[in-house]
Amino acid sequence: MKKKKEISNSRAFLYLFFKYYKQDFKKNWWVIPNFIFWASMLFLAPLLTNQINLALSLTDAEKAASSGFWLIRFWGLETTELIIISVALLLFNLFNSFLFNWWSNTFAKQIETHLRNEILEKLIRQDISYYSDKKIGELLTNVISDAQVVGNQAVDIPMNVASAVIQSLIGLSLTFILEWRIALVGFVIFVLILIAFFGCYIALVKKWEKVRLTLEKTNGNVIDRVISIRLIKSSGTEDYETQYFKDKHVDYFDQGKPIGKWLSLFSVIVFAGDFLLLFTAPVFAAVFFGGDSDTARMQAFFQVFPAFVMAQGMLTGPIITLFVISGGAAMAGVSSSRILKTLNAESILDFHYHEGKEIKDLKGDIVFKDVKFRYPEKPENLILPNFNFTLQYGKSYAFVGETGSGKSTVAKLLLRFYDPTEGQILINNKDDLKDLNLSHYLDHVGYVEQEPQILFGTVLENIKYGKFDATDDDAIEACKKAELHALVMSWPEGYQTVLGERGFMLSGGQKQRLVIARMILKNPELLILDEATSALDNIVEKEIQNKLNQLMKGRTSVTIAHKLSTIKNVDHIIVLGANGAGIVQEGTFNELTKKEGHFKNLYEAGKIEH
Repeated sequence: MKKKKEISNSRAFLYLFFKYYKQDFKKNWWVIPNFIFWASMLFLAPLLTNQINLALSLTDAEKAASSGFWLIRFWGLETTELIIISVALLLFNLFNSFLFNWWSNTFAKQIETHLRNEILEKLIRQDISYYSDKKIGELLTNVISDAQVVGNQAVDIPMNVASAVIQSLIGLSLTFILEWRIALVGFVIFVLILIAFFGCYIALVKKWEKVRLTLEKTNGNVIDRVISIRLIKSSGTEDYETQYFKDKHVDYFDQGKPIGKWLSLFSVIVFAGDFLLLFTAPVFAAVFFGGDSDTARMQAFFQVFPAFVMAQGMLTGPIITLFVISGGAAMAGVSSSRILKTLNAESILDFHYHEGKEIKDLKGDIVFKDVKFRYPEKPENLILPNFNFTLQYGKSYAFVGETGSGKSTVAKLLLRFYDPTEGQILINNKDDLKDLNLSHYLDHVGYVEQEPQILFGTVLENIKYGKFDATDDDAIEACKKAELHALVMSWPEGYQTVLGERGFMLSGGQKQRLVIARMILKNPELLILDEATSALDNIVEKEIQNKLNQLMKGRTSVTIAHKLSTIKNVDHIIVLGANGAGIVQEGTFNELTKKEGHFKNLYEAGKIEH
């Protein structure tokens, strides 16, 4: 297992941040010197305060004698010049603040965009079995919500943590330089606050993990219900679903309540610690110096006391900063871990998207050689046992059988949704399908299924999907051949009509005509029809089947049969037996209906089951 897969929640966020920072280092390099400059100014501020305080306490004679006093003699600046320099530094800091905040927001959106693109690419390149146990809502949470959380926190958290650490180190260093005894007391209090703080933070992360998991499941359930809106509307179950949503969000609310308690405990620790640190300096200054008989030493301390208070005040800022970002850090850590889990998930198939052999055509035979298949999700069930068969180019084939006989599995293997558990599928009688560049192979394959896949987009975008270089005229001509043109032109927007999600506004027959038009435009050499007309009524089925029969001419076609009417004219029928029996009969439609056996039994029963 690769090392990057072992990154824990606590490191996942920083891993993603530095990954994208390194990718765009040329654009972001200036942040580091900017940060160093800020730290230097922070370190010098108390020392400058101390020097000013000393300068103000000197008499005229002492100032004249102190030729090495850097503020007056070394700089050699007049009051006007000091004011000009101070104003210039102020303006520079304001500009720098604007520049840094502009960069922060831009870089955060850049990271969010990068993450979304990477997650989406990973998801679309995954094998089909990856989705067998996942809900759309869970995946959308990962793409949208998690990426947004990480993007929003991408700059604030690292920069705030870095500034808190630097500010703490500077504050502690200066307090020890100015007065080590009081500094030691403050240091002990500071460490105790940090221990309590991180103890609460660890508990908060664990609570947030549960909340995130509950949110993911809730989103999955909600989106699943929205997708099934036709079922809800046809069943009149709006009241039931409304209550269902409320019940699902009860868990989310209950999981979220403890987070409020931990954040409240955070605030107690932070503000109590802030109070203790603020009063450490005056209280222990009185303890250590209040009764000091050495007047000169006591005066010397109280001359540096304002600088000491300023330095120790730096320790309260980091604690408040950590408190402010703690909730976001907990969310970002969990979201980053989930994102990395998605990005590091390896497909069980190698699709050779950027390599592999590229075929020019599919005008040879397709050979199933000693193929055995078990679904990865259910490896205990043998679906195809020692399957051997050859699809000759230009001929039409149909696979029939009962549920679970493996007929749809043949289509999935040809589309390379899965690879054979054993054996090979040879393309053009020579190339193992597993070694081909899948994208180039699928350029020669057309697929029409029972539930046509319609995208949210215009009619032209749907027709040209998979054949993006086609012209609008070519797409329109394909629609005419599929007898869809008249319908499209009856719509006000014509071919620019936006079809609803999953073709919501189309009937079953209209969807199939659209897909047929898509196949006519693509002109594949291998056509796979997976129960393409099983959901249609008899009249529409006959119309669509006639179009499919025309489409099948001159190319290799594989029909996964549900109704006898779809396979009467195919060249060869393969009958698959139940429970992994494999091929039990072969022949033409007329041959098989006259021969005793499985096919005749199905024929006489008047149907062929899924």
